[in-house]
Amino acid sequence: MDNLGRGGLQNGLVNLIRLLDAGRFEHVVCAMRALNHVEAHVFDDRVRTLCIGAEAGHARIQIPQLVRAIREVRPDVVHSRNWAAVEAVVAARLAGGYRTIHSEHGFDGASKEPWRRAAFRRVAFELADRVMCVSHQLKEAHSKRTGFSPRKISVIHNGVDTEQFCPDAAARAHFRRELGIAENELCIGAVGNLTPVKDHYTLLEATAELARGRRNWRLILLGEGPEQPRLEAFLDRYPEWKERVRFLGIRNQVPGLLNAMDVYVLTSLIEGISNSLLEAMATGLPVVATATGGNPEVVAGQESGVLFPVGEGGQLAGHLGRLYDDPGERARLAQGGLNRIRAQFSLSSMVRNYSRLYEDLGAGMECTAKAVASA
Repeated sequence: MDNLGRGGLQNGLVNLIRLLDAGRFEHVVCAMRALNHVEAHVFDDRVRTLCIGAEAGHARIQIPQLVRAIREVRPDVVHSRNWAAVEAVVAARLAGGYRTIHSEHGFDGASKEPWRRAAFRRVAFELADRVMCVSHQLKEAHSKRTGFSPRKISVIHNGVDTEQFCPDAAARAHFRRELGIAENELCIGAVGNLTPVKDHYTLLEATAELARGRRNWRLILLGEGPEQPRLEAFLDRYPEWKERVRFLGIRNQVPGLLNAMDVYVLTSLIEGISNSLLEAMATGLPVVATATGGNPEVVAGQESGVLFPVGEGGQLAGHLGRLYDDPGERARLAQGGLNRIRAQFSLSSMVRNYSRLYEDLGAGMECTAKAVASA
């Protein structure tokens, strides 16, 4: 994978490694560019971490460094994730024919990628023993982009830890008090990097419409990124209510802060399967999300949340207005989302599927599927 910084892919990897049976699986995690904070704070001493970024410098092709790393580790399975690590499939073949999985967890923001990238991805898909995606929409999109048969791509949905992310009245009271949010105020929230692909600008546009007729609301944004100055500049145009919007930056208390919210909004332009959306629904929040990527697979129908077209701030404002006015509708959608997460997107189901995948590829080897390397 590209790096071990903060993000949905990284969190998903941490959850997977944490819950896979340590007696059957050993993990070596290889970052293409940077280890960041996760290496120091999340993985325990059973997990070895590598970074080839320093060795490769600014080289565009990192296959030689990956070949050396794979030969050193000698894994049973090499599992690469996303475009940033797709070279690991080729490297695993060159290193000695190691079994490989390549999985796609989302898009990098481009609606149409260069033909050279699509061609190389197709080569990697053909070389890999298994090709995976985290949503059916992502599967169809990558098949269309590369010409690779969708029948050869499997889907394992992300899962959410329903013990960590769950309704918690005590946490709600604590964090609303800490943030100065009154119980009669509707708290709208979003969690995600402040980057263009997350499109928080549309959320602020919708908020401006909501503010025209309603006063008892707050908006909290968790995350940081290059879009923050632009978002703050937008708010400067509305001094009468800009103080109701808070940028909380990166916080470690996401489960508690989700409980402080009344409505969760996801405005992403593209998504694979959004971990933040799963976490919000598991917390018992009604969600309003863009109808893109894997979001419709999570928010099915009108029973577990509301979908709106990408970039349509007016429609988003309408949905927020209705949820502001109708506590009963908020409660209905919240319960529907909670039921859907527990039935379809449990962390145990995700871990069970990956465990079976690794063991199937490791079948016939001595002992267990040892040294599953996540590149």
